[in-house]
Amino acid sequence: MSSVKPTKGVPGFYSVSDAILGTQTRKTNRGPLTVSETKQYIEGYFPQIQELARHLGVDTDWWDFSGQYHQVNQLTLLKVLDALGYPIYEPADIDRAFESFDKDYWLAVLPQGWVVRQSTGADIPVHIPDGTQLEVHLETESGDIIPLQQTDKWVNPRDYGDRRIGEATFWLPANTPLGYHTIKARTVEGEFSAEIAVVPDCLTSDVLKDRRAWGVMAQLYSVTSRESWGTGDFEDLSSLVRTFGKFGADFLLTNPLHASEPNPPISPSPYLPVSRRFLNPLYIRPENIPEYHELGQEDMAKSKVAFAQATNDIGVTDREKQIDRDRSWRAKRKSLELIYRVPRSSVREQAFQDFKTESGQILQDFALWCAIYDHFGPAPWPDDLKDIHSARIPQLRLELAEDVEFHCWLQWVTRTQLREAQSVAKQSGMQIGIMNDLAVGVHRCGAASWTLPEAYVTSMSVGAPPDMYNQLGQDWSQPPLNPRYMQCHGWEPLRGIIRSALRDCGALRIDHLMGLLRLWWIPQGAKPNEGTYVRYNHEATVGILLLEATRAGAILIGEDLGTVEDWVRDYMVSRGIFGTSVLWFEKNPDNTFRQPDQYREMCMAAVNTHDLPPTLGYLRAYHLEVQDKLGILPVSLEEAKRDLAADIASVTRVLYDLGLVESQTPTEWELILGLHRFICASPAKLNVISLVDAVGDIRMQNQPGTNNEYPNWRIPLADSQGHPLKIEELEYYVGVNEICQCVREALRKDLPSGRHRG
Repeated sequence: MSSVKPTKGVPGFYSVSDAILGTQTRKTNRGPLTVSETKQYIEGYFPQIQELARHLGVDTDWWDFSGQYHQVNQLTLLKVLDALGYPIYEPADIDRAFESFDKDYWLAVLPQGWVVRQSTGADIPVHIPDGTQLEVHLETESGDIIPLQQTDKWVNPRDYGDRRIGEATFWLPANTPLGYHTIKARTVEGEFSAEIAVVPDCLTSDVLKDRRAWGVMAQLYSVTSRESWGTGDFEDLSSLVRTFGKFGADFLLTNPLHASEPNPPISPSPYLPVSRRFLNPLYIRPENIPEYHELGQEDMAKSKVAFAQATNDIGVTDREKQIDRDRSWRAKRKSLELIYRVPRSSVREQAFQDFKTESGQILQDFALWCAIYDHFGPAPWPDDLKDIHSARIPQLRLELAEDVEFHCWLQWVTRTQLREAQSVAKQSGMQIGIMNDLAVGVHRCGAASWTLPEAYVTSMSVGAPPDMYNQLGQDWSQPPLNPRYMQCHGWEPLRGIIRSALRDCGALRIDHLMGLLRLWWIPQGAKPNEGTYVRYNHEATVGILLLEATRAGAILIGEDLGTVEDWVRDYMVSRGIFGTSVLWFEKNPDNTFRQPDQYREMCMAAVNTHDLPPTLGYLRAYHLEVQDKLGILPVSLEEAKRDLAADIASVTRVLYDLGLVESQTPTEWELILGLHRFICASPAKLNVISLVDAVGDIRMQNQPGTNNEYPNWRIPLADSQGHPLKIEELEYYVGVNEICQCVREALRKDLPSGRHRG
């Protein structure tokens, strides 16, 4: 029997993409078609299918990082069109799709999802029965009423059935206040409204107006103290910003702090959260909750036992130690459940209730998902629980009310402790403070897609085509946001995601910045290189980002590595968003390293990233040996080491010629310091040190292209010998002092004149 199933709502018909894959014959108005006939049938109309795809923002071709041209295959286009709500069963469906675009435009009284730059203003089309009276005004967030004037612009009316629809154009004036406002149109048929966002043209920063800034990046979970519960937490974050604030750093860049599964097994990757709106309670320090100190003797003893369980490494050698989130969270949750039951003061209880009110229904839905997860384990769940709209959900809201309240409380505590860490950062002298990291997507079976299933395209995965990181392409197993849904719903959930990420921090790094402009969609079951780019309305997505950042007073940094279209970086500069420059990737077309003065000013310059090995490990080719053992090295180990040695020799010559190292054969540590002097000699406004470089770690946190073959995201901070380091040691660690002093001094100097040797 064929596995192909009729598409819902179209009895007896099959999606063309399914029919091509299977052996099922398709019925059309012309009679049944075999699979072979179906392929021929579609091939004759492929140019029209490509046109429809382009109209919907789906690319029909692409260029890879090596400059090779590719055309997207038919099956991929058909599956993407299907996912966007335009399945093709027969050629007439293509015409019907274009007709629907026209109809949707003319039958909507007011346009949905408009995002307008503040300096430009906009013509707003309003559709009403031809010849009827119309009044339009703007109601601002603050409640002000601004009448809009009709412009002298004639558009021929259109007939739909027995209705003739006219288009009147109203002018939204330039310099309308920033914000999410409402356009209201009053006609003989009633009053209609639509939201419109007025956004900044460019994000500005007083912090970086006349100065440059530097900071440290750290994977928070991997940096622990003697009081940690097996993983780094928000008290450890406070200690880090306090330490590096003393050294003169302006910010500390963390890994994403998004929510993970509420019960083990917990995904190790911070870039695969269950939700980007909420935080991970794993980062809570229980002892910092005021009610902890009100525990009775018996509960206090239980909490101390839980702490001992979380930190027990007896019999584990230094080199075998790994971050064990499951063990840490099991123990920590036991303690948190005890603390939750302690009565709160009236002031604390009111603060908790205010947090719930401010967070709204989305918090209740997220907490409900967590409570259901507690009872049923990981998805997939039964059909009556498959998403927020399922039949059993109202009943479970009542049955699990206390569990839901507990998960709301966890989010309140988590948010409170992060806010306290940002306060410590500013008090320590940091001009920016915490730089949060926004992951590109969410877990396919997580809370985000469960609470808002219409917003995610679960038949697709986000990934990347072949690039410098992975020449086979990457599939990140994350469902993309639906661009059509967002536009029709005022760019939610993007607004909520960004707003949450910007809370309690001074800057936001956006992983895979291109995701705001276009995403590589891969149909389920296809290879990573069998996807295509789906474009988002970047004026809208970037505009929303700038509006939220302006309100938060935050700086934005986009990770724009890999395959990026030529115009993107100039566009981001024009909008005030910093890019990312990593030394090892900054090369000229002839493969020589760029000089510091060739770097961008509007960027955060770094020697490495979380997807590269620490610099000492890079110099020692540790990553190549790991890749060779795992069988994922694309060339022989000897060839890879020769290429790496040539790169290191090349950059060493550059450093020596510029006077950034004193010897043509520097030691490893001298070379690491020289590399940091190099990026500081660039005009980059932001410079960042990796904590693993400061302590001489060699193991990478993540090996792209692997899952459990390598302990990704589970490596504790360690020195060059593999001995784990505690936060208490960092302030007095020689390497930390030297690299911070090196960067401070380098940023105060101009680029050396260099040596001119024959």
